[in-house]
Amino acid sequence: MSTRKPKLVQVFSVVLIACTAVESALTRSKIKLQNNEYSGIVIAINEDIPEDVAIVNNLQEIFTNASRILHRATKKRAFFKDITILLPETWGDSLTSESATSETFDTANIIVDKPNSVWGDNPYANQLGSCGEEAEYIHLTANFLADKDWAWKTFGDPARVLVHEWGHYRWGLFDEYSTSDDNHFYLNDKGHVAVTKCSSHVAGNALDVRNGKECNKNPEAGILPDKYCRYYPDLQKNQATGSMMYMSFMETVVDFCHTDLNDDPLSFHNVMAPNPQNIHCKYKSAWEVMLDSGDFKSGANSPRDVTDTTPTFKILKSAPKRIVLVLDTSGSMETNDRIGKLNQLATKYIRATVPDGSSVGIVQFSDVATIRSYLRELTSDSDREALANLLPTTVLGPTCIGCALLRGVEVLEYGGKSARGGIILLISDGEENRTPDIASVKDEMISKEVIIDTVAFSNAADEKLLGLSQDTGGLSFFYSEAADSTGLNDALTATITERGGGSSSTPIQLQSTRGTISNGSGSGKIGGVTVIDATIGRETKFFFLWESSQVSVKINRPNGGTIDSTSPEYTVDSDNNMIIADIDGIAEPGEWSYEVSGPDQPVEISIQSKSRDNIQPIRVTSKVGEVSMTNSQPKVNIYAQVNRGYTPVLKATVTAIVERPTPHFPVFVDLLDNGAGVDVSKDDGVYSGLFLDFVTSTCPNCRYNVKVKAEDPYNKAEVPVTSAWGIRSKALPIVPPGPVEETNTTNNTESTGQFNREVSGGVIQVPVTIGTNDVFPPSRITDLRVTQTSYEDKTITLQWTAPGEDFDVGTAQEYDLRYSVNFTTFVQDFLEGVPLTDDNVTAGNNLTSPGQFGSVETATILLSDVISDVTYFFGVRALDDSGNEGEPSNIVSARFLPIPTVLPTTLPSTTTVIASATLQTTDESVVKVTVGVPTRRGVPSLVVVISIVLAVATVVAFAVVMVLLKVKFKSPSAVAVEEGVANGKTQKGNAWRELRFQATPNNKVEPVKNA
Repeated sequence: MSTRKPKLVQVFSVVLIACTAVESALTRSKIKLQNNEYSGIVIAINEDIPEDVAIVNNLQEIFTNASRILHRATKKRAFFKDITILLPETWGDSLTSESATSETFDTANIIVDKPNSVWGDNPYANQLGSCGEEAEYIHLTANFLADKDWAWKTFGDPARVLVHEWGHYRWGLFDEYSTSDDNHFYLNDKGHVAVTKCSSHVAGNALDVRNGKECNKNPEAGILPDKYCRYYPDLQKNQATGSMMYMSFMETVVDFCHTDLNDDPLSFHNVMAPNPQNIHCKYKSAWEVMLDSGDFKSGANSPRDVTDTTPTFKILKSAPKRIVLVLDTSGSMETNDRIGKLNQLATKYIRATVPDGSSVGIVQFSDVATIRSYLRELTSDSDREALANLLPTTVLGPTCIGCALLRGVEVLEYGGKSARGGIILLISDGEENRTPDIASVKDEMISKEVIIDTVAFSNAADEKLLGLSQDTGGLSFFYSEAADSTGLNDALTATITERGGGSSSTPIQLQSTRGTISNGSGSGKIGGVTVIDATIGRETKFFFLWESSQVSVKINRPNGGTIDSTSPEYTVDSDNNMIIADIDGIAEPGEWSYEVSGPDQPVEISIQSKSRDNIQPIRVTSKVGEVSMTNSQPKVNIYAQVNRGYTPVLKATVTAIVERPTPHFPVFVDLLDNGAGVDVSKDDGVYSGLFLDFVTSTCPNCRYNVKVKAEDPYNKAEVPVTSAWGIRSKALPIVPPGPVEETNTTNNTESTGQFNREVSGGVIQVPVTIGTNDVFPPSRITDLRVTQTSYEDKTITLQWTAPGEDFDVGTAQEYDLRYSVNFTTFVQDFLEGVPLTDDNVTAGNNLTSPGQFGSVETATILLSDVISDVTYFFGVRALDDSGNEGEPSNIVSARFLPIPTVLPTTLPSTTTVIASATLQTTDESVVKVTVGVPTRRGVPSLVVVISIVLAVATVVAFAVVMVLLKVKFKSPSAVAVEEGVANGKTQKGNAWRELRFQATPNNKVEPVKNA
């Protein structure tokens, strides 16, 4: 019986970003802002998008118009100047026949691809990091670009949408509207209900999304409207000039919100609005964040009048990959048979990892470098086999890395070609000791725009490899040679999958593991299980790599069949010490188990597959950023983005494994999608965690290898299939979306089914002595919210997610919870607030007993003196046992309002109703007033009959008073219809449920019924 290995964490898309700044390992096209001109912008169209000239034409029109709008919105500081549009290879030559060099889909700043299955054609920025950090890319769809009428009707001017998304992408801004069902309205410092908007001068009306009726009629009452209330702009009367991060579709909006008292008051920042910009940017305005960016900091790119902001466009076609393997064959590669290991995995790389149509060459080096093969296009198995046979197998001599790089360039330039955009994959195990060295040739590599990936083979590899990759836009990896490390295989695979562009020709790594057969203390066998899910199965391959003596393998299929040495799919390659099981056709979905037996030795197992035709697959991509530590107290944020296509995967189990220097054990970091700590947004498919367990070691440049696993071992993972508003930085449509209906939650998601994925997370290099003092505070709480208030009990119930002791790690010591009645002073100085203690807690968690990071904290707080017409503001921070103080949380507001006494709703059975009326009060509640008289034997008494006139007069008088108070009379039938709307029961109510609003050509927002 096979033994099950620990299930692998699965990532539909894994994006790793390390350190305080979110940076991709695969560097996006470098955009420069010089003399107010943005250059180097790359827009790439995916290969699955059908050829359509309108897409390219409209891209040019949109960016031309956006350039003018951006110049005005940045107060004459920036506009688009130089833009490249990259077409897929699948398109014809009618637009261009010029091939790209360094431009690729994976490194583009703006991508045009298939719609997100949840958000449809809504543009968005793939924003993973915190405030001020550049996003990954802007995602546009073909329909958004090609169907101009639809785009204008839905979002307004697409150029304005682009400027909004540029704010997310370039400057790390957040939306200034609510992106969830909550916080569309809030209580301001006057106790009034205010709209979450910026600026506060945006004119409009609060309307119920179900029926178009006015809501929030009496904001002075301090009663927040229900979740169906939304704010609709008045497109005719608006004078507000801000903000681009709010309703950018309004023609009057020309600025980002600011805090300059001498600037335009119509775009002044609304600091009290509980929107993502205030929450994540600590109440800074968009303009403040922008001025602190590299584009404008310290007066850079000061205002300049420009008469023509029209960009220049270059159109290119994607080109196949050109890769040169530059392999170390110096004497040290004999250690631990490194050359054998390299040859083995490089053979697998050439045979099964590099996509068809790519061109690959080989250079080997010791004290000199030798070209073993110029670029050879791989179009068949025979091409691959011929190239693999040229891999080096012998070692001798010192190490000259500079020599190898120059030879790699020579291969790329052979035949008069340009080296620009070519990839050199450099693998080396030692320090260079011959000239030319890295430093003397690096400038040439940069000037020729060669991309250099590096793999540090052992911790003895030259420390300059990491910097070489960073300076040339390449990837960097580390193979520790630990007994259970698969770092070399993962690195070779990642150099292709990171640049796959979602192509169906790019393999997907399901599993990469290493075990040791032990016939003495063990069973003499190792085994495991992998899952082939329904999105993959094409060209599935199992690899089993042994070290010394041949092993035997048995694979059990989900359908009960087996694959072994007698099967046609089973191949033994004795020259390279590997067994390959190549599954014919489409591998059936389900659990595939395997068993390996043989003499005592380590065995490495690698399993890969490709996506099925016309199906968005479960795909893994990895990114590592700013991995060279210079602080004596380093910390690394790790993010894993889990997607099916572009749709986020929720409730997956995601873990990062960080290999540390010998003899220290690896550390497992749980990555969570809970919107707490380093995780910016909950349930957006971005799983985040923090690594702090660096070790004090004698190695001058200690390297740490990061690997991410994602899986669904408990069948809980799911993807949303209907609109979920709170995910990522989406453009706000003219008609704001309504809430996600609770009654439909069972249909909002679908199960992914079990799956597993693995990916390399790259290398972290720490050239410092690690300090031992506790200097890390608990992370900032960003999801504080009010769940309930009670005027009678004088209590408020607050809820938040617990931070850790050291940012997201461990358990904090205590909470510092405070309140204030002055928002302005409270946001400026948290200590100005009145502290609350455990004596104030009547239910829930004590403030001196925080839960572990990620747990939900709830505390009901008693306030002794409550005033009903005062707004109270609350904030909280956590402290650790070393006295380190976390930053104050987001601030929430509440009022304590008395609840009117409710009279009996029924009359005694011996009562005759003589008059009744149903009324709607200004706070939207419905009141029914009934006047009755006592009866005797079913007949009103004489005294009571005399009272009828007075009773009727009472009702009439009451009605007059209510009219004066602007209370609407409603017939019982009207009330029944509205109750039907609320409950979704009546036919008319269901029809009204579909009521929405649209902007008409005369710029009025009017109700329409959806088709």
